[in-house]
Amino acid sequence: MGETREIVSQELLVGVFGGDARVFKVLLSLSAFRPDRVLRRVKDEFRPTLYDLCLDDRVSRRKMHAVCLTPAPPRGVRFIHLVDLHLARRNDLIESEVAVAVGTVGRFNNFNDRLRGFVEKANGMADRGELDFVILGGDLVDFVNQGVSDGALDPGNNWEVFTEIVTGGGSEGARGNTGLRVPVFTTTGNHDWRFHPYDVADAASTFGLTDAEAGHFDFEYNDTVERLEAKRNEVFERIVREGSPISKENLLHAAAKRILGYSRTWQAKVLVPVVSAVPGLWIRGFGDAAALSAPLIAGAIHYAVNRVLAAWVREMVSRAIVPIEAGARALHGYFLNINPFFNYAVSYGSNYFVMMDTGPDCFTGQYLWDGGNKKMARLSIPDNLLGGVPDSMAFYPANEYYSPGQIVWLERVLAAIRSEGKGKTRIFVCLHAPPVNVKKAPAIPAGKDEVLLEQGRISVHHGTINHYASQFLHLCRGEKEADPAYSGPVVDLVLSGHAHWNAEFRVAPGMRIYYGGYSGAPVRTLFDDERPFLVQTAACGPLSPGYPDPPYFRTVHVDQSGTILRFD
Repeated sequence: MGETREIVSQELLVGVFGGDARVFKVLLSLSAFRPDRVLRRVKDEFRPTLYDLCLDDRVSRRKMHAVCLTPAPPRGVRFIHLVDLHLARRNDLIESEVAVAVGTVGRFNNFNDRLRGFVEKANGMADRGELDFVILGGDLVDFVNQGVSDGALDPGNNWEVFTEIVTGGGSEGARGNTGLRVPVFTTTGNHDWRFHPYDVADAASTFGLTDAEAGHFDFEYNDTVERLEAKRNEVFERIVREGSPISKENLLHAAAKRILGYSRTWQAKVLVPVVSAVPGLWIRGFGDAAALSAPLIAGAIHYAVNRVLAAWVREMVSRAIVPIEAGARALHGYFLNINPFFNYAVSYGSNYFVMMDTGPDCFTGQYLWDGGNKKMARLSIPDNLLGGVPDSMAFYPANEYYSPGQIVWLERVLAAIRSEGKGKTRIFVCLHAPPVNVKKAPAIPAGKDEVLLEQGRISVHHGTINHYASQFLHLCRGEKEADPAYSGPVVDLVLSGHAHWNAEFRVAPGMRIYYGGYSGAPVRTLFDDERPFLVQTAACGPLSPGYPDPPYFRTVHVDQSGTILRFD
C-alpha cells in the first residue's frame, strides 16, 4: 500500500521502521467452508481454529495465528481480560541459575510460567466452549531488549518470548506448552515502551525473592564491559546536555540538571585544589626534591579520584535512568509480528471492543515531544518517582504516532458504532493505565456495596492516564464535556490494569466516582442504568501485596440477548 494511514501512520512507519518497510493489506475469503476439513473437533463438536498466514515459504513472512475460523456466527460472547504479563527471557534464566543457587526453588515467581499456566487453563475453557478469545491489556513484556546496549532490531528480544509462549513456538513445546488455542487481542502498556532491563533487586518481592537473593542476579548479564561503559557515557552526556528525565515542570528537574550539568565544573574548581593542596603541603616538609614531585603526585591523585567519581556517577545513571528509557522504536517487534495498530476497534456479533494504547511513563522527559511544557495535567512525585505506579502519557494529543488524537479517534469510533445500529450493543474499552485509580482501597460502610470518593478527600489520579481523563470519561458516559447537546452511545466496561490489583469503580452523573464491588454474581440489576463501570484486573505475572497467587484474570460473559452475566 502506497497510502499507509489505513494501517499505520507515516510517522510510525518512518520513526519505528526507518521508512524502508513495505505495507500490505491482505483480504481472505474461503470459496467453500468445510468445517470437517478446517475446524478442530472436540467431543464431536467443532471449535474455532487458528491458522498461520504464510505469504510465501519464508519463515520471516509467516504471521503466527493470524487467521481464526469459527464454526458459526457468534451468539453472545465469552472472553477473558488478562493484563500485566511482564514476560522476559531472563525470568526463565533467573529460575534456572539464581533460584537454584540460593535455594529459592518453589518460592521464585517466574512471570513466564504464570502465563504458561494461564494458557493451559484457557485452552481447557476453549475446548469446553466457554471461551471465544482473550484480551491482553498491556505490559505484555517487562522490557524489550535483553541488555542495556541492545538495539531495537537485535534478535532474541522479549517480543520473541511473547510470541513463543502465546503460539507454543521456539522451545515451548519441550515445556509442554502447545500455545493458546483462541485468538488474542492486544494493547500496549508503559513497560512495552521501555528499552532496557532493570535491576531485579528493585522489585525483589514481585519475584518472590528477598533483596539479598535478588542481588545474586546481574541485570547487566547480556552486556560486555565496553558496551555498558559506552551506554552509560551516552546517557550521562545526554542528561548533562538535555536535563533530567523528570518533567521540566517539576522543581526537581532544575536541581537535577544543575547538579549534573555543573558536576565537571565542581570537579575542576573544588576537587583539583583539594587533592593538589593536601599532598603538596605534606610533601613540602621533605625538601625541594619532594616539592618538585608534589604536582605530579597531586595530579595522579586527582586523576584517580576524578575517574572514580565519574564512574560512580555513570553507574548511578545507568541503574536509575537507563531502565526507564522509552520510545516507540521499542515496539518494532510488536508492530512487525503481533499487532500493527496503536488504537483499533473490532466487533464480535453486537459486541464492540475498542483497544487503546496509553503510552510510556510520564517521567521519561526526553520523550515528552514538546520539551516538557504545557501538557502535564498533574505529576505526582510519590506516584511517578517513589510509588512504583507511574502515570502514563495518554491521551496526549500531540503524540505524532496517534493520528488523529486519541480522544478525537474515540469519539469517531463511538459514532461509527452508533451508525451501524446492530440493536442492543455492548461496548468495551480496553486500555492499560486506568482512567481512575486510588492509592488505597477506601472503606465501604457496613450494609453498603459502594462508597462515593469525595473530591478533595481522596485522589482518584494515582497512576492513571495523565491527560484528558475528564474528556475520556464524558465520552464513556455518552456525553461531551464541551457540548451539552451531544448524545453518544454509553460504554459498558472500561477494562484496565497497571496498578496490579483488582478494583472496580463506576462513573455517575456529574463525574461522581464510586468505588465498590459490582461484578459479583448475579451482576448488579441496575447495570444499564449505572454504567460505565471502570474495572482493573490484578497482574498475571508479578506478585502484589494482598494478591499472593497470580495469574489473575477477569472473565466476561454476554449472552445472546446482550445481557452481561458476569465480569468477575
